[in-house]
Amino acid sequence: MLAVVILVCATALWAGFVYLAREELGATGLGLATLRTVGVAALLLLLFNPGRAKRIPGGAPIVLLDGSLSMGVPGGKWDSAVDTALAIAGSEGTIYRFGAGIVPFDTTPPSAGSSHLREPLLASRGSGRPLYVVTDGEIEDVAAIAPSVWDEVTLVVLPRDTVRDVALLDIDVRQRVQQADSFDLVATVGTWGPGVPDSAEIELWLGDRILAVRQIDLPPAPGVGRRQLRLPPRLLPLGTHVIHLRVAAARDSVKGNERRARVVTVTEQPDVVVIVGPADWEGRFLVSELSAVARTNVTGYARIHDEVWLDMSSLARVEEETVRATGRRAAMLVLRGADALEAGTPSGGQPIWRWLAGDDTTADFVAGDWYVMREVPASPLAGQLGPVSWESLPPLTGLIPVDAGSYEWVGLTGKLARRGAQRPVLVGRDTVGARRLVTVGSGLWRWAFRGGAAREAYRTLLSSGTDWLLQSGARRPGSTLTATPVVAYGTAVDFRWLRGSVPDSIAVAIQPAGATTADTTILRFAADRSAAYHLPPGEYRWSTPDVGAEGLVVVEAYSEEMHPRAIHVPGGGVASGTILVEEYARDRWWLFAIVVLALAGEWGWRYRKGLP
Repeated sequence: MLAVVILVCATALWAGFVYLAREELGATGLGLATLRTVGVAALLLLLFNPGRAKRIPGGAPIVLLDGSLSMGVPGGKWDSAVDTALAIAGSEGTIYRFGAGIVPFDTTPPSAGSSHLREPLLASRGSGRPLYVVTDGEIEDVAAIAPSVWDEVTLVVLPRDTVRDVALLDIDVRQRVQQADSFDLVATVGTWGPGVPDSAEIELWLGDRILAVRQIDLPPAPGVGRRQLRLPPRLLPLGTHVIHLRVAAARDSVKGNERRARVVTVTEQPDVVVIVGPADWEGRFLVSELSAVARTNVTGYARIHDEVWLDMSSLARVEEETVRATGRRAAMLVLRGADALEAGTPSGGQPIWRWLAGDDTTADFVAGDWYVMREVPASPLAGQLGPVSWESLPPLTGLIPVDAGSYEWVGLTGKLARRGAQRPVLVGRDTVGARRLVTVGSGLWRWAFRGGAAREAYRTLLSSGTDWLLQSGARRPGSTLTATPVVAYGTAVDFRWLRGSVPDSIAVAIQPAGATTADTTILRFAADRSAAYHLPPGEYRWSTPDVGAEGLVVVEAYSEEMHPRAIHVPGGGVASGTILVEEYARDRWWLFAIVVLALAGEWGWRYRKGLP
């Protein structure tokens, strides 16, 4: 609009100079100059076609302005959204920003890490005032908003432009890895926009050092692809580290979503040790499937004959004393078979999962087709085991009858040929922080061998049992307070109180990486034992001297708001008593008439005066 004003002023000065100073036509020149100025001004308005939002009065509106990060990234329409919100609100309306919550209006760049509209909408409806929503349409909780609510809302959707973008969407990596094992991770990469290259480099960073670089193929845009990387052993030193993975692609327009962080602990000994003696199919599938579902490193040893033990991964021969020592230091011990019970000498509070082995030579072994019952007894694992259709799985080959003690619980039961009394298949115990699981059935390996739903049921059993055992209080002493290790930009760090009665508040010292001093903040816990605290991107050490808890928190520069997402908003209705009108110059027919009449009138007047 400023350009139009400048050009009109220049036209008026030039016309005045021509007709009044050069032609010296007096009053006639003033009229001709006026006609030229008016005609050119109307023509310029039609060429530039400026517009404005006009509100027909009917009450002071409430405008909800999307303040999520997606509005401010390249291609976003934050400036246009602010102008639109101000035009709709006028001098009487009220503007609020929404994202993770609802906050008063300001023009600072958007910073919310999510786009939640339901609560702001419900809170604003009760005012009885006209309600507007200005957004890019990428709302996360649209499905939770009742259709009747949209009938009272006027939506102004400003979709962001599609720009070239290569984003690292996720990293799948174990939280604990063994130093002697290869370092495996899976990177999920997304591409959008025109001109995305065919390949890129993935860089693994530790601090300010690049540890490894790999070339990967990028999926055609728009697309998402998973790329598996295997890095050599001993790449990371012992201890807990923050690693960063970065996709370096040429001509990437959006900065911040190409880099992700994870907290990884490198140990010298494995977390889960499986000792199988003697070697059999049950032990082989147990190690294989446990390695696939446990989010930690798993080492398996098997007795072949006499005193010969093998590492089940490398098939290298190991000494029995090595097997015993490794089992004692493991965070969780899995024992399969009678010989394994002798080789594994567990420590007092170590969580243990025993898989009893039996055959026709075992006195108390009952061979036959034992079917696991669909009804899952009440137990700590019932939530994970309940949804599985156990009755459709292949039968077990046999079972060693046991009776659950007064301090034990039963996780699964079975019947011989689906008849007779139910017998425990899985038994658990948790006393004084020492957790134990015992599997008394044989032939579960056939579930994994069959594949499909049967294999998933086997994996569900392993993952739920492993999770329960590794949550043992003896394994994590002093973990009264924990925090989410990695959060995305714009998302609050979730501190959670684990043990005993929850205090009203607690002081936590938070020290940024590289800083010499820590800032102390007060956490106030909600009814669900959690406390949220927002931090800018970076690495932080936190500690609570009052309870002796400490940890590491990483706030990424990445957010899901940064890369394009589908627009999920319905067509909004018109708010009662108020109509939003977008007016543009070319919508006014009389501007075309002014151009014709003014310029034709000037030409006719000049013709009558005999001017060229």
